[in-house]
Amino acid sequence: MDREESRRLAFKVPDLRKKELRSKLTASEQQELDKGRAVMAETYPNRTSEQYADKVRLMAIRNFTIIDTTRKASLFQKLFKEENPKEYRLRFLNEEEDVAEYTFPFSVGLELRQFMEDVGLGLEWPKMLPVDDGMSYTDPLEEDDKEWFEAFPDPAWCAAKLDEAKNLEEKAAAQSEGMAQAILWIQTHWENGYKIYADIDPWEEDDL
Repeated sequence: MDREESRRLAFKVPDLRKKELRSKLTASEQQELDKGRAVMAETYPNRTSEQYADKVRLMAIRNFTIIDTTRKASLFQKLFKEENPKEYRLRFLNEEEDVAEYTFPFSVGLELRQFMEDVGLGLEWPKMLPVDDGMSYTDPLEEDDKEWFEAFPDPAWCAAKLDEAKNLEEKAAAQSEGMAQAILWIQTHWENGYKIYADIDPWEEDDL
């Protein structure tokens, strides 16, 4: 495998992992993911066997507004007519009450996706759970990040979809205690008006 192909596969891993969390990969996508992870394992041998995205953090947020924090264009930017990129931040009424998180292994995230398919929510699940990597609600947002947050589904709709699944809690409990806890956390927060997204943890500098 040449260097260019190795780079291409490595760059595709994050997108494939994000897709994998919401829907099954095609055979060709799974093959590319396996090759990409093999490249990463060779490049970064000290990483865990997961080689990217070894855990998932569900973030639940509510009662927030997106404010424009773009700095005024500098004299240099004005003189040379350089673009002054927009910047935004999320502002909460009460961050302590309006932000919650729930973390589990990536393998459990895949089991959760399969569980949703098994209870008849396979088509809706990708719409119910936005996924990104390294997306912290405290970070400054670019225009596309802002649009991503604005496109989150209505929590009431998400909760209603869970209600459509028959015997959801019983099926979750029958599968495992961890699944029952995850479903309860998700359901409770949607019912209480939280918008939920999944953040696939990026590599930390200490891991490289």
